Amino acid sequence: MLKNKGITLIALVVTIVVLLILAGVSITAVFGENGIINGAQKAKDKTDETVEQEQEDVGKLVNQLEEFEREGLPDTVKEAIQKGTIFTLNKQIKDESGKTMTVPKGFKVKEGTSIDEGVVIADNEGNEFVWVPCEEGDYKKHDYEVKEVNDTSGTADGENKDKGWNTSYYRAYSDWKDDEIDETANKESVKNNGGFYIARYEAGVPKGASFYVDASSDNKTYQTSKDNIGTDLKPVSKKGVQAWNLISQINAKTVSGRMYNGETYGVRSQLVDGTAWDTVVTWMSEEYKGIEKDSTTYGNYANNTEIKEDNCLWAEHLYKFRKKNGSAVGWCIGKSYQYGAFTSGYKDNWTDTNNDASSKYNSYSSDTNTYKYKHHVEIATGASDNTKLKNIYDMAGNMYEYTTEYGYRGDTSSSKKYIVNRGGAFDYSGSGHPVSERNGNATNAFAGGVNSGFRVVLYVK
Repeated sequence: MLKNKGITLIALVVTIVVLLILAGVSITAVFGENGIINGAQKAKDKTDETVEQEQEDVGKLVNQLEEFEREGLPDTVKEAIQKGTIFTLNKQIKDESGKTMTVPKGFKVKEGTSIDEGVVIADNEGNEFVWVPCEEGDYKKHDYEVKEVNDTSGTADGENKDKGWNTSYYRAYSDWKDDEIDETANKESVKNNGGFYIARYEAGVPKGASFYVDASSDNKTYQTSKDNIGTDLKPVSKKGVQAWNLISQINAKTVSGRMYNGETYGVRSQLVDGTAWDTVVTWMSEEYKGIEKDSTTYGNYANNTEIKEDNCLWAEHLYKFRKKNGSAVGWCIGKSYQYGAFTSGYKDNWTDTNNDASSKYNSYSSDTNTYKYKHHVEIATGASDNTKLKNIYDMAGNMYEYTTEYGYRGDTSSSKKYIVNRGGAFDYSGSGHPVSERNGNATNAFAGGVNSGFRVVLYVK
């Protein structure tokens, strides 16, 4: 019996020793220098190196193919216009003076031989934009002389508006910030490409919108539900369509970003920011001296009666005042657009000589003892070449234009963000509200007015 137990114990010991030996061999096979795990890791590292090298080789090949493709694209503005080439890649080209611009993927060069005069590009749907040349150091906001501005004085560059740029209904321009944009990316794009693009026209209403007016049809009803942006509406930058007004700044930002947000085009779109607006005005004022102080003869303003066109889409509106104390009451918005001749400017103390105003204007009252009216004209985008500078239309007058800028006036709650309008409108004067003006007296959620619109800006990717 003891003998059997001894044999069993010896067998157990031998078994354990064998198992330990096998375990050691297994561990060495798995974890040793030439083991399975190290072998697998080496294989993985080798595979990663191979993949990385292949990706590098593919990248080089793609770059070579892109360079080869770029070499086949036009090199000059003139050549690009003559050939009508749709660029398949972003490419820098030169004008006749040797200055450069970057034409983005998906666009063609449509008009203009001189970058200083404004070169126009267009996408395949006819939306047009103008190249704004600027070096990295020139892409900046205007530096006002006065840092704190009284809300009602409307001046920021000294005691006299005639000294320069001005603001209205806003305090402390240094508090203005650009909301929900990538300023770093914008600056990097300008640095790499030598400029950016601004919409040639005020943002227009797209055909897919319920409030679109077809100038060629009899349906020219003036719709007022223009803050309904749906899930796919985006603005157009085209000549001869109604400007997209009666929209909030929040929604203007949304639809501006929708315009170009994929890979089809070599740009990013957004609502124009304060830096871009100031840069464009500075560029314009270098050639057109004084427009930053007085833009009367340049835009559709109440005090400009010089713009006369025979064929244009336009609408007329009345602004109502209390007759006895002269206080403002609000708009009597026109019920329809017209297509034909118009003259800019306004008529004061307007009277309803034909007794048809109630059918032509919303909220009209025939109680002439209580109210007096001013008659104003809103014009379609790019209606007159008189409103064009550097190939850009209506930056002054016609519609006040939102930017991405906002600030606070006392209450810093998110619902009290006051936004900045630029450039004056058809019911203001070009001397008091020039293209440089910053006007901020409405919150970003306010669904705009009949005189408020917006404009898109593009940064090359």
